[in-house]
Amino acid sequence: TQSTQATVDLTIEKLWVAALITILVCFLFLGSFQSAVNILFSIPTSILGTFIILKLLGFTLNLFTLLALTLSISIVVDDAIMILENIVRHYRMGKNSYQAALDGAVEVIPAAVAATLAVLAVFMPVIFMEGVVGQFLFQFGITMSAAVCLSLLEAITITPMRSAALLRSEPKLSRLEIKLDSLFEKASEYYRYLLQVSIKFKWWILAGSLVFFVFSLKLIPSLKQEFVPTQDQNLIILTAQAKPGTSLQATEQLVKPIEKIMSEIPEISGYLLNISPAQLFMPINLKDLQTRTLTHQDIMNKIREKTKLIKGLRVSMRDISSRNLTTGKLNPIAFNLRGPDLKVLNEKAQNIMKQLEDKKLATDLNTDYQLGLSELGLVPNRDQLMKKGVSVDSVSQVLQTAVAGLRAGQFMSDGHRQDIRFKVREDQIKNVDDIKKLYVRNNYGNIVALKDLVIDQEKEALQSISRINRQRSISVFGNLAPQQSQAQVLKLAQEISEAQLDTGYSFNLEGASAGFSSSFKNLYWTLLLGILVAYMILAVQFNSFRDPIAVLMSLPFSVSGAILILWSTQISLNLFSFIGLIVLMGIAKKNSIMLIEFTTQMLHRKQLSYTEAILEACPVRLRPILMTSVATIFAAAPLIFGHGLGHETRKPMGLVIIGGTIVSTIFTLFVVPLFYLAMRETKFFKKS
Repeated sequence: TQSTQATVDLTIEKLWVAALITILVCFLFLGSFQSAVNILFSIPTSILGTFIILKLLGFTLNLFTLLALTLSISIVVDDAIMILENIVRHYRMGKNSYQAALDGAVEVIPAAVAATLAVLAVFMPVIFMEGVVGQFLFQFGITMSAAVCLSLLEAITITPMRSAALLRSEPKLSRLEIKLDSLFEKASEYYRYLLQVSIKFKWWILAGSLVFFVFSLKLIPSLKQEFVPTQDQNLIILTAQAKPGTSLQATEQLVKPIEKIMSEIPEISGYLLNISPAQLFMPINLKDLQTRTLTHQDIMNKIREKTKLIKGLRVSMRDISSRNLTTGKLNPIAFNLRGPDLKVLNEKAQNIMKQLEDKKLATDLNTDYQLGLSELGLVPNRDQLMKKGVSVDSVSQVLQTAVAGLRAGQFMSDGHRQDIRFKVREDQIKNVDDIKKLYVRNNYGNIVALKDLVIDQEKEALQSISRINRQRSISVFGNLAPQQSQAQVLKLAQEISEAQLDTGYSFNLEGASAGFSSSFKNLYWTLLLGILVAYMILAVQFNSFRDPIAVLMSLPFSVSGAILILWSTQISLNLFSFIGLIVLMGIAKKNSIMLIEFTTQMLHRKQLSYTEAILEACPVRLRPILMTSVATIFAAAPLIFGHGLGHETRKPMGLVIIGGTIVSTIFTLFVVPLFYLAMRETKFFKKS
């Protein structure tokens, strides 16, 4: 389809842009063309290797695998940057390229392995999520895990070999390299000075960082929360209902004003009419997003305003942003009321709809309870049947012959058995009086008039009765009003229903609303499980239950950064921003692992005190931390720019990664070393 092709093309474009920006960042930090080329070669190794794994597993290039490939750019270069920067540092100490590659790689391999395993710990639980979204995230998790594993394999094997080959045999530096080295030495010294000052006030700084984290969590209720953001896919759906029982010809006449309205809107390129008695289904194609000034929501609002004047039709619009991500109704508001009495259910449903519309929280609300179709019932008069000796079965056969036809026999034709049906002609049965003119033969062979044997009852009837889990139900569905939070509207709808419903009646989400609720619960648990698994892996890697706690201290502040940037840009917390948060959880730990792992090396190698080890190790790791963070930020930057198909899903992920990386990097450089030192000095942790 057009949207799929556009997603593939844009993803490939973002891959190229992210890769080129990453290389540029590496060149600006190291000042070496050879080093930048080394990083460049690490990207296709991981990405192309991931394509091979996708092929072997039978995965397709869908929205989530393409997103994983795009987001993996900001991760796959981290290991290569970490090892390459250390190799370059050893090379500039005066070692030859071979020895620098060997010593530099060996020194940071433990940190690289720990970082990769910690990233895998976040993505692996995603694989086991349930539901429709879980099936897509399974492929997302596998794709990310494959890319991360291949990047580690490439970083610890091929990157050192390329470094030994690309670096010159004599450690002669260019002017740019000398300038950059001098600049980062000054930055490291200034960072060392700030750390010394921070250590004197570590408890105040730790308390202040805790207050900052708690404050950021207070912003969550003010965030708009929804399943998926509204996406302009050049397609909108219009549905309309006429009074039940309206004929096909009458419905066709009612639809003509809608066709006229469509022809008056220049942003519409075409539409398809699917008319049935009292029903209209109308997919509307819009002109390409790049060639029009109005968004699909603006066009939907314009159609709503113009169709309000059409009498006899109830017109509603449908947002298809969540299609293929859930089952059932795709409307952002979709729930059902269940209970024994349909009249009570309808009354409560109408009350809920009225309150939501009066508070301007929802629009296009409707139910599947369609009353108004006339139904004719002929009830046997038992007393007359008994007096005149007529059986109920005889009356039933006559009525069946009049309305549907009665099978009188069968015949063979071309080897197939065909029914012979006897039925009264259509032009002879036009109303209830025509039916009453028929006769029934009684048990004695006499003919009795049908009008003397039945009582006619005409009443309004339902087109269908819905049941869920053997309970009668009425579904309510519609769209959110502009700038409303799906989570808050659904919560309010539930509160209203629980206040009104008696015992035996219940409120339940369905369709996209149920997908929103279940997916967010699963994602929260997946995130917590990923952090727990990461802690256990780091505990094994560091041979300590204490050090991983300091490593994981960077995670709360990455969450704070993500919340702050979503709040400041008025972007919702949705499925895709949550995916960005999961990716961020993997990225944020890498910097703190580099700090803590190298500090531990200093403790054992040089027998330094804890304070001395921190002041010795952290400034050395400043440059690679800044490199990986800046590379991550600029690799995610292409996601937030552009207005092609699907940019509404990429933008939240890019913003979460950028905001979380900026805040977590700042706090990692100060809070993580201070927390590590505070733990070492606390009696409880000393005993443990």
